This record gives sequence, C-alpha cells and structure tokens, in this order.
Amino acid sequence: MTHPCTRPGHACRSNAKPLVPLAPLAPLVAVLLACGMVSGPAAQAATLHVTVTSADGRPAADAVVLVQPAPGAQAVIPAPGTVAIEQRDFRFVPYVTVLAPGGAVRFVNKDPYDHHIRTLAGGPLGNVAPIKTFEFRLAAGGRSGDTSEPVKLDLPGSILLGCHLHGSMRGHVLVSATPWFAVTDERGRARVEGLPEGAVEMKVWHPDQLTEQPVQRLQLGPSLGTDVKLNFTPRRRPAPRPADPSYGPPGATN
Repeated sequence: MTHPCTRPGHACRSNAKPLVPLAPLAPLVAVLLACGMVSGPAAQAATLHVTVTSADGRPAADAVVLVQPAPGAQAVIPAPGTVAIEQRDFRFVPYVTVLAPGGAVRFVNKDPYDHHIRTLAGGPLGNVAPIKTFEFRLAAGGRSGDTSEPVKLDLPGSILLGCHLHGSMRGHVLVSATPWFAVTDERGRARVEGLPEGAVEMKVWHPDQLTEQPVQRLQLGPSLGTDVKLNFTPRRRPAPRPADPSYGPPGATN
C-alpha cells in the first residue's frame, strides 16, 4: 500500500518539531559550564597503585597516600561524605580515617562497655593540636552499636582520638586538602582511583611521622605503580583484646 505522504500532490502534516539551531545555544552552554551546572569532557580516569615501606624495608600499614592533580585538570571531584568509626575490641576501627573538608565522622560503639571519646594532641611528641576538639560518651550498645551524631570537619589537618575510660585506645583522623587519597593495608599497598591523567603530585602522611615526607611528581597514564619509602619506622600497633565470651555472638545485644 502506498503511504498518503508519497502520493503526488498530497500534502502531509508532520508532528516532528523543527530542529533548534545549535549556534544560538553556545552562549548558554558557556555560562552553564562556567557555573558548574554542566561539565565538559573530563580527562580519562586513571588509577595510581602505591606500595609504602618503612625505613627498615617492611610494609607500612596505615599510611595515607595523598594525590593532587595539576591545576586546571578536568576530573570528577568526589563529594565529601560521612565516615563511620567503630569502637570495637577496645580499638578505633579503622585506625586511620581520611576524609575531605566538609565531610563528617560518626562514632559507633560496638564494645560491651561505655567509651568516652575525646580529642588529644597528636604527633609522636604530642605537640600537634587537633583541628577540632570534641568529647562525648557512648553507651555500651551491644553489637548493634550506640551511635553518635555526625561531627563535621571543615578544615584540613589531623586529630588524635582517645578514650577517657580506656587510655590505650588510639585512633587518627586526617582531613585531607585533596579529595584523592587512600590508606595502605597491612601489606603497605594503596590504590587511588578516579584521577585525571597527566601530571600529579603525591605525598604520604603517617600519624607517627616527625617530619613531612617528600613530594613525588608523577605523570599518570591509565594506570601507574610506584613505591614510596618512609624516612622513619612506624610504631607497632597493640593487638586487639580477646573477645569477651559473655558478650555473645555478633548481632547480640547487652
């Protein structure tokens, strides 16, 4: 069957809307780009693999790898969020927590005893003032946990965490000036993802350092591996206390 629109002399109505010329939209797109309401083409995301060792050559756990892309690099900047820090087996877990300015931490007590969280002067010599001071008590809430209100942290810097009731408890919070960071595992390995390809500066921070570690300048492709050796040997962390049999299995409450 012949469609009416193909018949000679037949006028056909179309529901299609006329195309809008792109040229008049260019100024609007430029304004939106400048205001950050839309984004231009971002550089391809790169991954940096880092292995950190101490001065004696052993893997360095709990070291923070900080990466800063060159000025003007196009990248999707991770948004700051809220990070949970547990009190478990008389330890702060994780031992080192990192977040970007504007993020927050909240504390979850999963021990069968009360904890009184407080900030202390940090650094190996105890001479580094915390960027923010706070203290509060968390009840023994069982494995479900007694949770604090979020504590917002707006300025870069570090905080040493302690417990007024259990003097051996220590933990660290680092508010990083760059949103690209990662913490090394027990093998001294860390992976920073979502970086723009190109020139970056990388340095490592550790809560036991007396002096800052040197900055490395790298050229990132899609994936790059590098090694870092600290100029000191970190102290060994104390082992967690044995589980209390009277506390019951995970999921139980007091």
